[in-house]
Amino acid sequence: MRHILDDPTGLSERAQRFLADRADRVPFDVGEGPTDAELRSTLGGLPGVDVEAALALFRQTQARYGGLRFRSVAWSFDEVVTLGPWPWDAGDYDSDDVEPMSDLLEHSVAHPHQVWLRGNGEVSYFAHDFTASNVPVFASVDALIEAEAIYQECTAWTRVRLDELVSVDAIEAGAAGLTLLSEGSGHTEQWWEQEGFRVHVWHTFAAVYKGAARSRWGVWAKDRAGEQAARTFLATIAK
Repeated sequence: MRHILDDPTGLSERAQRFLADRADRVPFDVGEGPTDAELRSTLGGLPGVDVEAALALFRQTQARYGGLRFRSVAWSFDEVVTLGPWPWDAGDYDSDDVEPMSDLLEHSVAHPHQVWLRGNGEVSYFAHDFTASNVPVFASVDALIEAEAIYQECTAWTRVRLDELVSVDAIEAGAAGLTLLSEGSGHTEQWWEQEGFRVHVWHTFAAVYKGAARSRWGVWAKDRAGEQAARTFLATIAK
């Protein structure tokens, strides 16, 4: 399997532009991690696991994303991140763990949450002192990259704000009538777009840091017409 920087097939044009313009690659040596034999032994100790399917997922993820690096502006990170998909070895699992797991993302600044790849391909976040559980955030690594590409594109757009306080629930309900950007939306955060503006609802840290973080929302406009449409959208919700 070719690295995503060499063959970004399957990504949107937006995500392909983002990777071409703002991402690079650092050395990533699969040989530094557990061998296939070691992984087969570890995965075989988990109940009901398709060992070969899990092994294939982890090796393909390493080949496609290993060493990918970029400056993230996503609300979950705001740092330089590097994809380091290292499958867990036997010592990384607790006695009650039942699914294959791999590390996925390396932070460049201190964050209390870790980013993992689950055996079903989902990306999950984990903050031990808050949830003590895996919180699925994206359905795939590609979805995480697509979300980052949307954030990056929004840096060139205009942030649209309101003087009135509008709840996340109200924004989310109103956005349901817009077009979902499914490629960059996940389990805990979504993007919508219509008439030159975008709406983002972000429940990720509220889910990961139970009781210690709030959900957020944001609206961005591509141009003046989009800003007017966004203000009309927000004014309707604020009534």
